[in-house]
Amino acid sequence: MKVLTYREGSEWCADRGFPTRHSQGYIAGPDPDLEAGAFHFALFDSPRDAGRLVSVANLLYSLIDPSPEFLLWFGDWAVWPSSQHMPLFTRFRKGLGDDRPLIEAPGHLMTPDESDDAISMITVALLFSWNCHLLSASGRDAAFVSHDDWGWFASREASRTHSVREEHPEFFK
Repeated sequence: MKVLTYREGSEWCADRGFPTRHSQGYIAGPDPDLEAGAFHFALFDSPRDAGRLVSVANLLYSLIDPSPEFLLWFGDWAVWPSSQHMPLFTRFRKGLGDDRPLIEAPGHLMTPDESDDAISMITVALLFSWNCHLLSASGRDAAFVSHDDWGWFASREASRTHSVREEHPEFFK
């Protein structure tokens, strides 16, 4: 895993056609809408049950091709401070070799060999009600988890989004 700063994450996104948000001259992260015209979306509501959240994290990871790498980028954490326990995440990241605060380096460039770490991070985003993007290296697919307990899977290929909806109707709208 390589942990990326806002600038490094933005450059990675630009190379793959993922737009980023800018606020008052600063990079704020991937754009949650991903220029809706270029992508086809399947929406979902986050379940309340912790066990189902882990299942959702596994599903979202399985939908994003991790080869040769993918970007997991956190945003808008601490929107609901009572829903998180930052020391848990800080210690988790430190155990993975990075002790910078999340505000300095919110991107996580990961490979297929790091699937357990990736699923753990997605689970944390869902449990803590954080924004989190999963972006494929190909630029084709993406997923987003919102701090407001909803999210989406998106693909530049309408047929891919359609098949995801058909295969997981209990989850995607």
